[in-house]
Amino acid sequence: MLNENDKEISLTFAKGLSVVLAFEGNDRSLSMTEIAKKVNLNRAVTRRLVRTLEQLGYVSYDRGRYELTPRILRLAQGFIEGRGISQLIQPILRQSSQDIGESVSFAMLDDQDAVYVAHSFVPSKFTLNMVTVGSRAPLLPTAVGRAILAFLNDSKKEEIISSEQFKAYTEKTETNHDRFLKLLNAVKEKRFSFAESEYVEGVSSLAVPVFGSNFRVIGAVSIIFPSGTYTAAEIEPDLVNKLKRCAADIGGTF
Repeated sequence: MLNENDKEISLTFAKGLSVVLAFEGNDRSLSMTEIAKKVNLNRAVTRRLVRTLEQLGYVSYDRGRYELTPRILRLAQGFIEGRGISQLIQPILRQSSQDIGESVSFAMLDDQDAVYVAHSFVPSKFTLNMVTVGSRAPLLPTAVGRAILAFLNDSKKEEIISSEQFKAYTEKTETNHDRFLKLLNAVKEKRFSFAESEYVEGVSSLAVPVFGSNFRVIGAVSIIFPSGTYTAAEIEPDLVNKLKRCAADIGGTF
């Protein structure tokens, strides 16, 4: 959360970033009015910010609509290269996906979501369009989110849980606070998370936390598949152990 009273921050820069973030999700193309509404700024301020981004080559304009350009990927390049995503993590995911026979993803915590930063796709296997590099998943109803959330310190964990709505994405979504805490305790004990039809009907997910130095959780690796694809015996210990090996290898790169 931005502290507007901090004299060392630039509110103009923060507003510019909010304009970039306005293009998240399905909002690929936006008018100036739509951008101003999304970022809660007046039209004049919004126009200056958008025109600046346009001149820098980060957005393009066509028939009254603005879109991000591929140049925006430069903003993520430092993170990708600095974390060794392409050189170190991607090969680990690729090997794991071959061993498991499923697409394997690596996600990290970003605010109240898990954001996918790497993905090894198996063309012949089931996947969701929402699982791509840069896509986000809510923490509460997903295996990948719970695998991260369970290992955060208590204050951070409670802050996230108390600020999030227990939205029922499907009929199976756990929306009871006390039962959810027990579920997280079980995740912490077993060191893996399994969710069945809680975020998307008919889709199950399995995730394992990834730890860096000092046993600090830095993310989670996960797979998704149609519910009923695997028996309980196939999930644990077979798939769980393979994902844990993948998680350990990725954790060793941090």
